[in-house]
Amino acid sequence: ASSRSAVRRRRALLPHRCATPPMSTTGLDPADEEELLLIISGLGLANGGDGGDEYMIGAEASECLSDMQRYLRRDDPHVMACHRALGQWRVLQTHLLPILRANGTDPQLVFSALKVVVKLTMKPEQLGIRMEDMLKERKSPDPIVGAHLDELKTYHRAYTKAFADDAANLRALVALIARPLATEEEERPEEDQMIIELVVALLVNLLHTRAPDAPPPPPGAAQAAAAADVETLRRLLTTLEAEHGLELVVYMLQQIDESEAFRAWNLNLLELLHYALAATTPQAVFGQESEEAARKSA
Repeated sequence: ASSRSAVRRRRALLPHRCATPPMSTTGLDPADEEELLLIISGLGLANGGDGGDEYMIGAEASECLSDMQRYLRRDDPHVMACHRALGQWRVLQTHLLPILRANGTDPQLVFSALKVVVKLTMKPEQLGIRMEDMLKERKSPDPIVGAHLDELKTYHRAYTKAFADDAANLRALVALIARPLATEEEERPEEDQMIIELVVALLVNLLHTRAPDAPPPPPGAAQAAAAADVETLRRLLTTLEAEHGLELVVYMLQQIDESEAFRAWNLNLLELLHYALAATTPQAVFGQESEEAARKSA
């Protein structure tokens, strides 16, 4: 009831920013679409387009993030209309990333934004698992279901590219996880444990791109997309290394034997390591070492 009254307040205060588009392409119920647009408008306002230098956080941003989580949780897994709408409207790039970068402003607000970002960036194969099951189970797969699944994959690529294109986004993640990691485990509050878990999950989501050693895709658009995935993965890893994010991953891996908390994240940490190593080959690593040794001895 409180969230409904908050939406009504936003509708009264912000009618000029929240009109529902006349031709909806999201698949959402019109009433849900209007409410979701009102929720987005309450997050804040970006100046200068996606990731603009100035972002004015709305007074009801925390409530809006909670409402957005509610929508994402109840999204129909066979359609994922809410997830697709947020991708179509570029909500992550325009609103959520600026809020994450403002991590010194309101820790609770950033924590809520982080939960939404992790949900949106889930691997398409996980997010659309019901869709994939529907396509596999039917002799004549519904092309609309396939199109919705492709849409989720397109938005996932857009999300990973947004992080790769601006080092400030990964820098914000490293800063978010570095602070709780600097605290002794016995003194670390539960919310800090959750932040570490969420950032690790987000990094796994972002690095889930096509590995360079994966089987080649068929020629055409799929091949071009695969090449772009490889480039995005390498740029993400390069930025993570520059921001000391990979050092933190190695540190966490070293603590697994001694820390119960880190053991709980074992699988995610191993998956992170897999993606990091998939970006190169043993031959390339040893070849680089040989070249460096030759230069030093020359």
